[in-house]
Amino acid sequence: MFGLIYKEIIVHKKQLLGILPVLLFFSGWVIVPPITTADLTKYEFLLLTVLSTITVTITLGMFEQGMFNADELRRWQSYIASTPDGIRNHITSKYIFNISLSFITMTILLLTYGAAGAIGDFDIRASEVVLMLAIWTQIFITAIETPFIIRFGSKYGNYIRMILIALVTFAFIVYGLFGDVSVFGSLEDFLKWANDFINKDSNYVIMLMPSVVLAIYYISYRLSCIFYLKGGEYYDK
Repeated sequence: MFGLIYKEIIVHKKQLLGILPVLLFFSGWVIVPPITTADLTKYEFLLLTVLSTITVTITLGMFEQGMFNADELRRWQSYIASTPDGIRNHITSKYIFNISLSFITMTILLLTYGAAGAIGDFDIRASEVVLMLAIWTQIFITAIETPFIIRFGSKYGNYIRMILIALVTFAFIVYGLFGDVSVFGSLEDFLKWANDFINKDSNYVIMLMPSVVLAIYYISYRLSCIFYLKGGEYYDK
């Protein structure tokens, strides 16, 4: 198991080194303004942290989508299937590697936001909530798309993912054009709702999200173990 996790680190070393500059840049992008700008407002600071969170999370998601490319070989699949608990260990190493990378990224950004907040005397609760929502959403997306990638290979699995995203986006657009959007109120009402949601002391959505996403992540893992051998027909020799 640990050998397979180590393999993931070695195989994806270049990609990890590609994420590091992005993480360092946006960490500095959050810390430097409170040091150099005396009149930085709390809203400007929040905007900095939100943009950093979104960019880093998207970069992380792009990396995780390519996690299976290097292993999509029938020879590797045959080797893994022939070893004791090989399939389970192989899939487990992928899932542990992905979620560990998400947690490490979240921890680094939390420490960065905390340092920047201390320097500029800003309340970072809203930034922390946005970051946690973004990371757990990314883990949820990974949990949904990974079984498709395992079953149909990266190429066809990503096609299915794009089709699903397109369908959801199309549904939102159609509802926005023809549905009743009055329930959402004005932009001012929405911003007020978002602020109340983020700063609510007992926010059950945020409290329950990790447990729900982890449960879905485990179900995704079990499905991937079942689908692994069936996906071999889409692999190279």
